[in-house]
Amino acid sequence: MTTLFADALFFVFCSLYIQFGVCTAQSVDTIPIRLAVLAPGDETLPFAMHKVVPAVLYAVQTLRRQGGRPMEVLHRDTECSSTYGPLHAFELYNSGLADVLLGPLCPYVLAPIARYSSVWELPILTAAGQNDNFDFKEPHYRLLTRMNGSYSQIGLIFLQVLKKFNWEVVALLFHNFEDRTIGNSDCYFTLGAVYTALGRKSFYKDFDETNKAMNYEEMLKEVSQNARGKSNLFPFLVE
Repeated sequence: MTTLFADALFFVFCSLYIQFGVCTAQSVDTIPIRLAVLAPGDETLPFAMHKVVPAVLYAVQTLRRQGGRPMEVLHRDTECSSTYGPLHAFELYNSGLADVLLGPLCPYVLAPIARYSSVWELPILTAAGQNDNFDFKEPHYRLLTRMNGSYSQIGLIFLQVLKKFNWEVVALLFHNFEDRTIGNSDCYFTLGAVYTALGRKSFYKDFDETNKAMNYEEMLKEVSQNARGKSNLFPFLVE
């Protein structure tokens, strides 16, 4: 996985080089590009710092061996915090330590930093940002490049599935956190795009999969009653 991610970064970096004319032997610049990785230090997360940084270093070293422009890599622990993450971005910008931001990877950290980046003229490359609110480049996210697409594409695919099977009535069932102070789950953001694509008319029900007192039987009965129409039954579950 690390190698695949590094190869993807290599492709993006080289595309930038070609754009600025520095991916050829005729225009080697000795001034390094400074890459700042913004990721959480929590090792339980799939996009933790110790997983991301080695891939970035591998891509940088590969480009350097091929005669590309030198690059420096530094990193900051965002803690997946909408407070500490932006503070690190401010520190990097004010100190002039970064030419490109890689990350953040947590949506609540990415949103404010992406808005600041368009003012700072500091580009962002991230594997996150699938939330459909990032689809609108102007005015806030014009320097944001998302390497994994967006959840809105899932909404479009979902509409095609409904059309294929002539399903008309849909209920959305998804995991979300009861504790709203920690924000919403990835399931919430995924089905949020589907809900928007469906015209914001579908019945939806959220549940916290960590709540051991959850009555799933009653919840499924409620969803079933709201997913039945004259044509078909199609409850959609994300967990």
